[in-house]
Amino acid sequence: MEQTVRDWVSRDAFGYGYLLDFYQRGAQVCWMDKAGLALWDERYRITYTGGRVPADLPALNGPGLVLTDSGELKEHLAAAHPDWAVMDFSQAYYLRKEPPRVPARPGVSIRPLTLEDMDFVLENYHNPGAYESHIRQRIAEGMLGGLVDGELAGFAGIHQEGAMGMLEVLPQFRRRGLAEVLEAAIIARQLERGRFPYCHVRRGNTASEALQRKLGLTFDENRTLYWLG
Repeated sequence: MEQTVRDWVSRDAFGYGYLLDFYQRGAQVCWMDKAGLALWDERYRITYTGGRVPADLPALNGPGLVLTDSGELKEHLAAAHPDWAVMDFSQAYYLRKEPPRVPARPGVSIRPLTLEDMDFVLENYHNPGAYESHIRQRIAEGMLGGLVDGELAGFAGIHQEGAMGMLEVLPQFRRRGLAEVLEAAIIARQLERGRFPYCHVRRGNTASEALQRKLGLTFDENRTLYWLG
């Protein structure tokens, strides 16, 4: 089945590389034909779609999250589930074989996070995913902490679906280059693991857009992604 997914993705390996990565992380195919592909990860109740897929798929209408590049599907699901949140994102990919080289920052260092850092992450992660079981999983996968002069000042990691993110830097430690150092290290780790380094940037988040471009990520200018749920 993986080769079949690879073949589907190969029609636009740049634009749809995140689908293959999601499948390789454990998602299952719940729909595929020439026009569309839908993948479902039961562990996290997340569905990824590419192209045109039937709007009545159970995986698209359950209690989980949906990511799609179809504006038509987005409109249908938003109308069918008026209580769902709908957010527009751009997607960016790191396409180089070598990780970004960032300048040394005085006093800035990184280290892997451990469960002893749980409270710090829960207190400072400004995202609906800031609950203990989720963060425990993310730390296990390899979250990194950023230190300034030896003090834990921020962190970054991999979302459960495989996108890079979870990036937070405490306000008093900003403008020290910590975000750049953290994401560069996450990219390096993804490359070492043979993963596809990509991220989703909410439309209008100009600071994140600038960071991705600075690190050498390429934006897909022809596709908008929609998170619903």
